[in-house]
Amino acid sequence: MGIHKPNFINQLYYGRRTMKKSIICSAAFALVFGFAVASNAVAATAKGPAEIILKTEAAKKPATFPHAKHQAKNECDTCHKSADFPADKKWSLKAGHALCQGCHKSLGKGPTKCAECHK
Repeated sequence: MGIHKPNFINQLYYGRRTMKKSIICSAAFALVFGFAVASNAVAATAKGPAEIILKTEAAKKPATFPHAKHQAKNECDTCHKSADFPADKKWSLKAGHALCQGCHKSLGKGPTKCAECHK
């Protein structure tokens, strides 16, 4: 017996099967890529406002916090995972001064005087 050579019908069948696999793989790649792009866009918009006004009942004037400026220089967890960050986001004089002034004083830069934040 000789070597079996595929005939036209076999070539057509196996060619279609390969094409189906290629189409399925391409569709799966496009879907995964689409999800990656979409999740990246959502993450970019989920960073919060550029500036936050911190109000407390005790403060005479609210403190202005340049959120975007801090995000450009620090990781989110630097502040948001700090023991001084209020879990309920209700700021107090003690929490604000401990977190903000404490960091600025330890780094030796940034506002540390009342009027520099409370405007």
